[in-house]
Amino acid sequence: MQLHISTSPRATWVWAPDAEVANRLQGILSEAGCSYSNAVGKHADNRILDLDIGVVALDGLNALADAGYTFRWHPKQHSLNRGSNLYGMSVSDG
Repeated sequence: MQLHISTSPRATWVWAPDAEVANRLQGILSEAGCSYSNAVGKHADNRILDLDIGVVALDGLNALADAGYTFRWHPKQHSLNRGSNLYGMSVSDG
């Protein structure tokens, strides 16, 4: 299953399609000992997980990839901030 991701200088967000999948992702991250929190801000909802940035985010992305998930950029991620990978993890653009 593909998960949307988006970034800012302070966060890496994983967007689950719904709250049920978000709960599964939390379980995977917890079991792997990865740090995450619920996204905060005016557009946050219960299906968005904040994996932090850098190595901390990479650990979470690796745990999700090991569980069979792949990643694509969220439609609202600015095109100048998209690349073919994030922290070395492959991210599709569409």
